[in-house]
Amino acid sequence: PKGSDIVSARGRGFPGVLYRSRIDPVLSPNTKLAVLINGQTASAAEIVSGAVQDLDVGIIVGSDRTFGKGLVQNVEELPFDTALKFTVAKYFTPSGRCIQSTNYLEGGGLQASNGGYRAQKVADKDKSTFYTKNGREVKDGGGVEADFKISTPRASALEVTLLRSGVFTDYAAEWSKKHVLTKPFNVDEDIYRDFQKFVTKKQNDGDIKLEALYSGTIDELGRALKQSGYKGSTKELERLKVDIVREMERDFQKYRTDIKEDIGQNILARYLPDSMLLERGLKTDKQIIATVKLLDDKKEFNKLLSRIDSPIQQGYASSTVGNSLSTASSDDGSETGIRLKLEW
Repeated sequence: PKGSDIVSARGRGFPGVLYRSRIDPVLSPNTKLAVLINGQTASAAEIVSGAVQDLDVGIIVGSDRTFGKGLVQNVEELPFDTALKFTVAKYFTPSGRCIQSTNYLEGGGLQASNGGYRAQKVADKDKSTFYTKNGREVKDGGGVEADFKISTPRASALEVTLLRSGVFTDYAAEWSKKHVLTKPFNVDEDIYRDFQKFVTKKQNDGDIKLEALYSGTIDELGRALKQSGYKGSTKELERLKVDIVREMERDFQKYRTDIKEDIGQNILARYLPDSMLLERGLKTDKQIIATVKLLDDKKEFNKLLSRIDSPIQQGYASSTVGNSLSTASSDDGSETGIRLKLEW
């Protein structure tokens, strides 16, 4: 909203900077906003997420927290085409919290090994509580935590192996030589069976290894057993590899939906631009589907933001120094008598 703090930066020997909105929002106040995050959401993206959360203008959706990078850094050029990157300040969201999740301490000592810095995650006991515009509790020292949590789908061992091997791309290339793309396109059972045969042939020819995820560990154990002279155990490892492949082959049925989606995306990638592929992928994304469902539920959406159908709004402490007293007013502009003093 116009006049709202967005982000500030403060540091030792650093002139404090405050960015404040000077124009009305582009979106209508009636527009329901959701911001999707994950553990790799960092820096500027976290600042935007933190402002949206602190001002209660939208819901943050994700599985847990963002990355936690809230440092302001400068780069100073040095001789011999080198440069020094150093931290000068920290970013703070409108409620006054810092999203930085890691503290860096300088090293020191007589030994060269003591010369580096030490990195330490902010402990839960050291995190402070702050409040959003509607009075919701939020904490600092660990990125931005999602308001609406949806677990991230986990790929199966089989899917990961197939993706790493590039077999989806290889099959799409072979499929396009023999078929014509129809509209609408779906991966039917005939295509799926053909893909399984394609993978089996690749496995038999030695082009891919379904047990590749575990090969490193198994081979290392095999070398150790061989050095120890445990021939019987070494033979057991070979049987273990066979069992792993057999179980992963059964996963073609267990995870058929996800694998079919990968096949379809790779075939369509040969015909469609990335923008259309992304749009298609969003239609089956579990987090997107759950977020759209939340946006359609006005009651639940407002509940998460602690919104109430009352003209009285809760007090909100701005990060601007000296503005710690907030007076609520009714629609006609008169004071309601509710006064909150929030100290940070």
